[in-house]
Amino acid sequence: MNPEDMQRAREMANGDASTPGSSPAPLRKALPISLLEKRTQFRRTRSLNAPSPFQHFGPCGRIMKNSAMVMQIQDPASQRLTWYKPPLTVLVIKKKDSQVLPPFVQLVEWLVQEKHMVVWVESAVLEDKLLRDDVKLEQESSKFQKVHAQYAGVRARFLHLREKLVTFKDGRDDLTDRIDFIVCLGGDGTLLYASQLFQQSVPPVMAFYLGSLGFLTPFQCDNFQEQVTNVLEGHAALTLRSRLRCSIHRKGERRKESLLHSVGGNLLIPGFHRQLNYVELNNGQTGKAGCNNNNGHNNSILVLNEVVINRGPSPYLSNIDIFLDGKYITSVQGDGLIVSTPTGSTAYAAAAGASMIHPSVPAILVTPICPHSLSFRPIVVPAGVELKISISPDSRNTSRVSFDGRNDQELNHGDSLRVTTSIYPVPSICSQDQISDWFDSLAEGLHWNVRKRQKCLDELSDLTASGSEDTLDEFDNLQIYDA
Repeated sequence: MNPEDMQRAREMANGDASTPGSSPAPLRKALPISLLEKRTQFRRTRSLNAPSPFQHFGPCGRIMKNSAMVMQIQDPASQRLTWYKPPLTVLVIKKKDSQVLPPFVQLVEWLVQEKHMVVWVESAVLEDKLLRDDVKLEQESSKFQKVHAQYAGVRARFLHLREKLVTFKDGRDDLTDRIDFIVCLGGDGTLLYASQLFQQSVPPVMAFYLGSLGFLTPFQCDNFQEQVTNVLEGHAALTLRSRLRCSIHRKGERRKESLLHSVGGNLLIPGFHRQLNYVELNNGQTGKAGCNNNNGHNNSILVLNEVVINRGPSPYLSNIDIFLDGKYITSVQGDGLIVSTPTGSTAYAAAAGASMIHPSVPAILVTPICPHSLSFRPIVVPAGVELKISISPDSRNTSRVSFDGRNDQELNHGDSLRVTTSIYPVPSICSQDQISDWFDSLAEGLHWNVRKRQKCLDELSDLTASGSEDTLDEFDNLQIYDA
């Protein structure tokens, strides 16, 4: 609160404040100034950029208004889920494991019959042999025949619901603005797959733990009916997991832009347009390697964990130049580089020695992989900056780049990778809240700071006393022996 607001608050507390043309305000009991300042000083902030939403610094200092603001940082405690209309369509993503089939069928059956929702599943689910009754068992192994017989009841329930399900195929169908709610059954890979399906706005994701690690899946399937009902009623906290927007700019694109400016976009014949558009991501293979139709950027992809640049099968060190908002920062000589989100800081980056960052922290983590320098440590840069990563001109080899472990492709000399924070985060639904879920995952999934407890002094007092007496007796015996 600035001095003018403080003076006005004091006048209002003393009953002296009045507006021109109006009668004086009625007298009220004056509040102590210390109590008034205490109320205004310890008000909880709703912004991480300044002590209050009004970003004033002294009598004159202000933050200049910028229409191109990248993102607005909210108080994590205020991130609660709300529905402006009841959700009707739900996408259920399951792990490719036979043990997930019973809870998957039970969940789909409950959503269709009890909640009367439209359930979307991947088309590969309908092709699962364990959920089909037209499989030629005589051509299968004896082990498969035994497992197929064990899932007879589950298969019968699924076949009863089969005609009511809506299917999609990854890379062919566009799910933008079609899904209201996402349920993941499996491990952390299911959440990464859900993030890949939506390259723009992502519906709220509720992830159930049915995998091996479960760092991003806080829910248990024991009482899923109650938990899903609470979420559908809007009683849930959210963790907005930021994503990185990555785009590859090939060396030939510069020539493409120069020709467009020199000839003129309206004068180019269609065949010449097709020839220029051929030079895009993945060496001209449009629609592949992250070029989804619903992306909005022909050569960009959104990743939830990290983008990795490595030397691939080459025996030489990678030599990579890093630019931050157009300014040269440093060169990486080593096995490669990891650019990760706070969510990805507990994945590959943590294995490479980086710090673990809470998902609500707006940041980008840059971690070298086995650098050829003892002083090269991981760094954290602000969210919203643009990282440009390119192969050094004197590098002996090219590099490979992958996005969340997928779409591996080559970076040649003259190519560049642009990485920045996306405006489309992944709204992950919390089981408890942001803090409890994250630290529970650290303790249970990574065994963070797990060690044997040190005994207190009260338990060691007797041992310490006996040890000192033994030492004095031995010292006296040595003196007698010397005499």
